Amino acid sequence: MADKHYVIYADESDKRGRYFSNFFGGVLLSASDQQTISRELDQLKIKLGLTHELKWQSVDKSCVDRYIEFIREYFKYVAASRLKVRIMFTQNMRVPINLEKRHHDDQYFLLYYQFIKHAFGLKYADHNPYQAVFVSVLPDKIPDTRARVDRFRDYLCRIPGSAIMRGCNLYIPKATINDVDSLKHPILQGLDIILGSMSSRLNEKLREIPAGKKRRGKRTVAKERLYKAINEEIRMT
Repeated sequence: MADKHYVIYADESDKRGRYFSNFFGGVLLSASDQQTISRELDQLKIKLGLTHELKWQSVDKSCVDRYIEFIREYFKYVAASRLKVRIMFTQNMRVPINLEKRHHDDQYFLLYYQFIKHAFGLKYADHNPYQAVFVSVLPDKIPDTRARVDRFRDYLCRIPGSAIMRGCNLYIPKATINDVDSLKHPILQGLDIILGSMSSRLNEKLREIPAGKKRRGKRTVAKERLYKAINEEIRMT
């Protein structure tokens, strides 16, 4: 029986928000689907005239309708279980205690590690004694030194050896853990939009009125429209 291969794209958003912080998002898919879905999403972008990298921060009145059309198509893959999206965040009212300086210094990597380890149910990946499960992890560009990123890769590839994973026949080769440029990965761009919308909604950014103004900005109104479309897709999926 052939081994199984999966890909996890991952990204992060607000490290500190008004109510919620440390937003991490990921998309799991079969490696055999990676090129097909990427090609189809790139073709959709061309059809919609979206020649730039799709990002939540870039949403405005001029492109919101096309972003909505893109995200509705994106969720068709989610509904078909070809893309599996997971989001993790922390609630500010729950303050961790007994943390040492190293925990604060490595907070980004420690949370990223826990997200990859637990969010996708890798422990329960469909396998049997004659079938191995291989996972590639492709986070968006990590804003840190190469030495610290390499150490992070070392941690991730050891996930299969952790106590809760032993006996799962799971492998995360270090060579398949690489941060990538989201400009070249439309699946990651869709994740950025979903992650950004959730962070903005939960931290009430969509209600913000600029200082000295009586109404929200046009960009904020456009983002709320896109958020509502995403919320509708989530509820229907």
